[in-house]
Amino acid sequence: MNYTLRAVPLLVSFVVAAGCATTAPSEFTASGKRDLSQVMFLRGQFAWWEALPEYQLETVELDLYRAKAELTADGQPYEFKFADMGWSPGTNCGYLIQEEDQTVVAGQKSKANCSSMFENFKFLPQDSGTYHFYFDNRGEIPLVFVEPSKP
Repeated sequence: MNYTLRAVPLLVSFVVAAGCATTAPSEFTASGKRDLSQVMFLRGQFAWWEALPEYQLETVELDLYRAKAELTADGQPYEFKFADMGWSPGTNCGYLIQEEDQTVVAGQKSKANCSSMFENFKFLPQDSGTYHFYFDNRGEIPLVFVEPSKP
């Protein structure tokens, strides 16, 4: 009887722990890739390069993420990257090839290098307003693109 009474709390703790484990967000998507919405942020001059909660990536569809930023069209390009809080290799994404990918034009895709150091993307908004910054991790090489928000 004494052993049964000791076993009941232990059994209850296993059931509770198992229930909690199934409700936690997965670190991986259905494709087997890391769920970047859990760890990555849009970082740039508009956020003083900080990993702020309002710039955390959100999932649009499987392995496609976005964040939005309010930009002023003042003739100067905004520099940005996609990165985690610690600028970790593998989640520090800047441009892949300077001549081809550094300057992002609205609606056009640029290739990303997620082990970058100082390779910041540049985006020059044509109009002041809200822009969506996309990180497309569906292919072998991640792609980045920017689109103006539709009213």
